[in-house]
Amino acid sequence: MKKTKKKQNQMTVVIGASRLGAQIASESSQKGKYTSIIDLDANSFRKLDPGYSGYTIIGDAMDRVILEAAHIQSANEVVIATSDDNVNIFLACMIEALYHIPCIIVRLRDETKACLLHGDSIHIIAPSTLSMEAYKVVRAKEE
Repeated sequence: MKKTKKKQNQMTVVIGASRLGAQIASESSQKGKYTSIIDLDANSFRKLDPGYSGYTIIGDAMDRVILEAAHIQSANEVVIATSDDNVNIFLACMIEALYHIPCIIVRLRDETKACLLHGDSIHIIAPSTLSMEAYKVVRAKEE
């Protein structure tokens, strides 16, 4: 197996080892980025790819000690993908205010809550919007 060299100054912190969070952390690690993933439940880390070589942090990401154990001070990207939109919104606002991360990606299941997020560094992933866009592409091919 080819060993990848870690890219300097590239740190991704993923909050929430959901399927999405685990996939993003696994891909980030495979691309050679330093990666940390945080979740309250240690069993959630089983979703990570077997080749994942980053940090796994068990704890509540609302706790600054946990965030700093995940090396958030060095992050250039944070992905927030817990199962709770309200937690995701709170974390995005807190992380932007405290750590000034250049890219914060937030998964929102209810995209009407997007109006609560402001800032050039915050980007939203809305599964329903992405699914609708994919549907339109498939339908356009059929017409």
